[in-house]
Amino acid sequence: MFSNTIKPEDWPAELDESGLRVTAVQDMLIDIFARSEYPLSTEQAWDVARQSCPNTGRANVYRMVEKLENLGPLRRVHGYQGCRPFVPTLPELKMQFICPDCGRADYLDSEPLDHLIQHSEDTSGHHITDSRLQLYGICATCQQDA
Repeated sequence: MFSNTIKPEDWPAELDESGLRVTAVQDMLIDIFARSEYPLSTEQAWDVARQSCPNTGRANVYRMVEKLENLGPLRRVHGYQGCRPFVPTLPELKMQFICPDCGRADYLDSEPLDHLIQHSEDTSGHHITDSRLQLYGICATCQQDA
C-alpha cells in the first residue's frame, strides 16, 4: 500500500514495486490525474485519455483508477458530483477547497489544521495519520464572474 508521502511522479515506480505492471496507457492516466486542476471522474479521465490515445479502453481506465484508489494515491472527492471524482492524494495533510460552480480544486494553507491535529493528538493520545477535510464554496474567479 502507498504511503501518503508518494508524489504523483513516483506512482509508476511504486506501482511496479507493488507488483503491478504499468503500461503506457496507465502511465498516461497517472499523468492526467496528477496534472488536472479539477477533480476528475473515471469517465472524464477516459475522455481525456482518448484525446491523445483514441484506442484507450474504458475498462482499462476503470481498472487503473480502482487500483490507484485502493493503493492510496488517488482519493475520492466526497459530496461532489455523487462522489465520483478523484484527486491525487497529497504527500502532506492539506485542506481541499472545491468550487461547485466551476469544479476547480485548490489546496489551502493547512497550518491551522496542523495545530488542531497536534492538539487532538496531545489531548487524546491518538496518532492521526490522515485527514480528508474538504471545504466547499465559490472560488475567487467565479465570484468575479458573477
